Amino acid sequence: MSASTTSTSTPLESNSYKEQIVSVKRRRALRWFSGQVTLWAIILLGLLFMVTPGIWMVLASFKNQAEISAIPLRFFPEIWRVSNYPEAIDAMKFWRVFGNSLLITVTITVANILTCTWGGYTFGKLRWPGRDLVFMLLLSTMMIPGFLTLIPRYVLIAKAGLLNTYGGMIIPFLTGTFGIFLTKQFMLGIPDELIDAATVDGCSALGVYGRIILPLSKPIMAVLAIFVFDWAWDDLLWGIMILTDREMWTLPIAIANLRVQESNQFELQMAGSTMAIIPVIILFLILQRHIVQGVALSGLKG
Repeated sequence: MSASTTSTSTPLESNSYKEQIVSVKRRRALRWFSGQVTLWAIILLGLLFMVTPGIWMVLASFKNQAEISAIPLRFFPEIWRVSNYPEAIDAMKFWRVFGNSLLITVTITVANILTCTWGGYTFGKLRWPGRDLVFMLLLSTMMIPGFLTLIPRYVLIAKAGLLNTYGGMIIPFLTGTFGIFLTKQFMLGIPDELIDAATVDGCSALGVYGRIILPLSKPIMAVLAIFVFDWAWDDLLWGIMILTDREMWTLPIAIANLRVQESNQFELQMAGSTMAIIPVIILFLILQRHIVQGVALSGLKG
């Protein structure tokens, strides 16, 4: 008669195994916690680094010149000078230059949305000979530094008699290579079946663009709108080159000239800059939901 032997673990071995499991879990939890702390520390430091100049600008708009130039730096004003804002509005002719900036920026933004989405649709969804070659040539223009085209662009605008005009500020920027590339990449996520079905039903390319492409491209249009609006709103160099008539100045030019007009009264520049950022913030808040979707290039949801 053979006796079968079974191996059983002693209570001591069982407790040792449980302790090892607990130790491993603790180490994993500690590593995860340390990683989260490090990540959030980096995020908060980056956030602090980015927002501090903006906060200081807003606070400086309520200071006097001595407080702004004081060493060591004084973060908060001793006396809140609200009068800086009416003075800046008067010195800048704020409402005139604000209207100029708004007209130019909105026109450029709307034009870019239409031309870039059409370009993205043309390169991303339409089939025509040489499409990829033309697209690569278009992308190659992004490698040309902007300052190299500045003088030729100025000469063309001057020859066309568009100095000191809204046309001179708008026409050179009616479209952009980056915007076409951005919208083209987004449109690759739109199913071809939708376009094929509309084509079979007799819809033209322009009809497909208006009835299918534009409604489905709202997220990327929001991203493009905030990019173009922010750039056009802040553009200083081109305006300084072609606008010599004060009645045609835009906000960045008026703010820059406060230093000359008002004998380095930086508090007026800070007040003007604070007022100038309000439209950009409002636009961002309006388009925030679409911007998040567009950056993620979410495409269609089933």
